[in-house]
Formats: sequence, C-alpha cells, structure tokens
Amino acid sequence: MATIRTSCPGCGEVDLNPDAVMVSVQQETGEGSYRFVCPKCTEPVEKRADRRIVALLKSVGVGVAETAGEVEAPVGVPHPESPPDGPQFTTDDVINFHFMLEDDEALASFLSSGSV
Repeated sequence: MATIRTSCPGCGEVDLNPDAVMVSVQQETGEGSYRFVCPKCTEPVEKRADRRIVALLKSVGVGVAETAGEVEAPVGVPHPESPPDGPQFTTDDVINFHFMLEDDEALASFLSSGSV
C-alpha cells in the first residue's frame, strides 16, 4: 500500500494511507482540494490540489468526489495575508508586554484577575 506524505499546519510532515485522504475535484478544471485528519493532532486539514496532485492521489487509490461548481478555499486555514480580527498589535504593545513580564507583581495580578 502506498504512503502519502503531506503536511499539517501545526505538526509538520505526516504520513497517511490512501484511505485517510479524500480528494474533491472540480469537473471543468481537474483541480480541487484534498482533506484528511492529522494523525498527530487529530485536527482536520484541507489543502488545494492542482491537476498533478489530483492525478497522483487518484493513482494511489485515494477516494474522489467530483464537484460541479468552483472549489472553495480550504476550510479552517486562513489566508496568510488576511489579518486577524481585532485591533492591530503595535510596537508599543510589545514594549508594554515586555515590561509587564519583568514586573512580578503586575504579572501575578494579571494572572490572578482571570483575564487569561
């Protein structure tokens, strides 16, 4: 049986059996995505797959689901250029955090306040 080597965003490289992977392929383009549950952290992972990757996964016996519409962006994986929600983290925030870590009383007060 073939082993598929891919990567989990949190764990790095992982090895999978073909039955642990599912490919979704767009009929018009032959491209799509593949998904699996990471064997190390048990988190679901979805990645884009170009035509070459789709062909390789099919050739080793990975299950395929054909889709008629456009393949959506991978679930749970934010685009690297998408900023997180909330206020921007500034240099002043880093400096304040640095000084808070040096102040044992302020750190103990913060940790005991339940704000964490």
